[in-house]
Amino acid sequence: MNTPDARHARWRREWLGVSAVLALLAFWLGSGSWTWRMDQAAYDIGLSFWSRPAPNDIVLVTIDEASLRQLGQWPWPRALHATVIQQITQSEPKAILLDLLLSEPSPDPTQDEVLAQALAQSGKVVLPLSFEALPQHEVRELQPSLTLRARAHLAHADAELDVDGVLRWASLHAGIAPSRHPHLALALLNVAGELMHPSIQSQSAPAAVGPTPSWRRDDRLLIRYIGPPGTIKQVSFAAVLRGDVPANVFKDRYVLIGASALGLGDQYQTPVSGLSKAMPAVEITANLLQMLRTGDGVRPVSPLMVGVVSAVLILALMFAFVRLSPYQALLVALLSAVGVALASSVLLAAGFWFSPTTYMLTALLAYPVWSWRRLETTKDFLDDEISRLASSTGPPGPESLEQRLPRDQVERRIAAIQGANARLQQAQQLLTNTLKAMPEAVLVVDGCGQVHQANPQSATLLDVAAPGALTGQTLDSLLARWMPTDAPRWTMLLERALAEDRVIATEVHGPLDQHLLARIAPLPGAAAGGAPWLVLCLSDITPIRLIEQQRDDLLGFIAHDIRSPQASLISLVQLQHMTRAAMPAAEVLQHVDMLARSTLDLCDELLQIMRAEKRPIQQQPTDLVQVAEQALKEVELQARVKDIKLIKEWAPDRSVVLSLDHSLVRRALVNLLNNAIKFSPAGREVQLRLTPQEGYWVIAVIDQGPGIPPDELKKLFRRYERLESSTFARVTAGVGLGLVFIDTVARRHGGRVQVHSEQGQGSCFELWLPAPWPP
Repeated sequence: MNTPDARHARWRREWLGVSAVLALLAFWLGSGSWTWRMDQAAYDIGLSFWSRPAPNDIVLVTIDEASLRQLGQWPWPRALHATVIQQITQSEPKAILLDLLLSEPSPDPTQDEVLAQALAQSGKVVLPLSFEALPQHEVRELQPSLTLRARAHLAHADAELDVDGVLRWASLHAGIAPSRHPHLALALLNVAGELMHPSIQSQSAPAAVGPTPSWRRDDRLLIRYIGPPGTIKQVSFAAVLRGDVPANVFKDRYVLIGASALGLGDQYQTPVSGLSKAMPAVEITANLLQMLRTGDGVRPVSPLMVGVVSAVLILALMFAFVRLSPYQALLVALLSAVGVALASSVLLAAGFWFSPTTYMLTALLAYPVWSWRRLETTKDFLDDEISRLASSTGPPGPESLEQRLPRDQVERRIAAIQGANARLQQAQQLLTNTLKAMPEAVLVVDGCGQVHQANPQSATLLDVAAPGALTGQTLDSLLARWMPTDAPRWTMLLERALAEDRVIATEVHGPLDQHLLARIAPLPGAAAGGAPWLVLCLSDITPIRLIEQQRDDLLGFIAHDIRSPQASLISLVQLQHMTRAAMPAAEVLQHVDMLARSTLDLCDELLQIMRAEKRPIQQQPTDLVQVAEQALKEVELQARVKDIKLIKEWAPDRSVVLSLDHSLVRRALVNLLNNAIKFSPAGREVQLRLTPQEGYWVIAVIDQGPGIPPDELKKLFRRYERLESSTFARVTAGVGLGLVFIDTVARRHGGRVQVHSEQGQGSCFELWLPAPWPP
């Protein structure tokens, strides 16, 4: 089965295999120097970037075109060379190199004698020797004539060219075994009494076989060129012969005499020649001389180390490929190749040569190879996903995409994915629409409680602008103010639903005394792809709980306030059965009447509230002044019994027409007046005032009763709420249902009830009714 774990294991094997092959390839190329041609090109480019300042104590005396034009055709009489050597010797140089192969005697023996005398007089002249290849791999040395070599220092002028014809290496010693001749540059140091820099000895390469088995080259090293041809100071041979060059130019300096004219003497291509002309052999010797003196050479890294480092870098690159996108991987591969090349150039400036071409080739090869393997893995994965999507979303339509596309493998898979994706989007849209249509708040979460999908109802419930703002948050943080009753945290409920694999229901208490019913259900089969998924449904049951609370309050009201008069009746009957405590019949009837009327009043007030809340109000244009006067007439008899004067404060011809329910407003005013009469002491006044206030008409009932404490005012309009501490509570011994009725009438008309009261000063109850136009 092609599960994610199986695909990951396969991918890991692919990565390890490709990484191992590429690392072994890098090691093989580097340790075997199989890229030597590119290594040499890279070395030449890198060396050309790092030029050195020309030395002040090395001077070249060149046999150039100007000297040939002035002194005639080559070869010149050897007496001319003797003259130049004598002039230079008089300037006391450190050493002199006459880089001319004088292996044949001069036709004029006196010329050799003159040159020999000049050599003997100087004692600081170095002459070159070379070799000549003979049949059957034999070789013989080409040395100066006996007259000359007896008076000069001999050194080999062997030039070790690479296959591409570039001179990069030099051998400090060479010759026919067992003879070992120093290089011209080393011989100049010996003549001058200077020692070679210690670092040069430590970087000497192993011995190598020369062009024939008999010619041996020892102590090979890379030449660190100072710069392109012409970098080192030069003077013309003819100018020296004419005496045009001051003597101090040669004093305490190395003087190297050699040919630089084209076609005369040896000239070689060097890493720093570039597109310019070849470098004369005498200048190459000067470059090597400077390197031997300063130790500023180049130490090549061994091929084995190049292979190891390249393999390690390839493994690091492959490790980076895993975490990068294809574009980033390509960029990293290119940048790493450039970076290694730059690092190699920096190392070259420091005197170490590390060939970057092995890594560069392997790194540039790594990306297409890894991309190929990744594409193969991706192709197999897409095939599996296409099959899975096709099975889960149903077959495509009657017109198959495969019939309308070319037989290109990539296009066929793209078409199949597009078709499956379209069907998947349809299914997802159907799910989204279903969630939107649900009346409940729905959240889809994972096993850790993180929200992944939510419908608009959940955003409204949680006071969030859009459902998208809920995604990514956890239930414990999102529902921190909503506490479930069955667990201290939401994640515990999720774990319980997953463990028991069933729907978990619990009640949730929220802010503002809200109540929710939470149901958590695990999605079947959701764990097949990894983490489990659950659906959380939140239903607002606050209205249900409010109704239940009202029912409980009503039961409490019935159990206490209505039961209390009935209990008094039973007590009255029991007293009558007691002969000694029996009351007269008239008194008993009076008590029975009072208790029955009390029960009837409570029931009547309760029915009034229920009707005021439930039945539609019948608003019609009504004169509020007439309603108020009708209410006054209804309570007039009660006021006379207590000798209370009713005062109305409006003009006799006043008329205020409002849209209201005549019956409800009249009953509310009667209740207010009854309460004012009931709580006012005998002989006092009750005022009824009608005034306009800010878009309302306000009817105020003002009494001169005991007043209400401030902490009890907020309980006046609560259904079944009992005042505990005031005189008002002791007088009524009731629940204030009449005031609840008044508040209900005011609210249903779009108004309100306000109370102003001070203990001992009376109370003022205001009924605010909205005016249809500014009063």
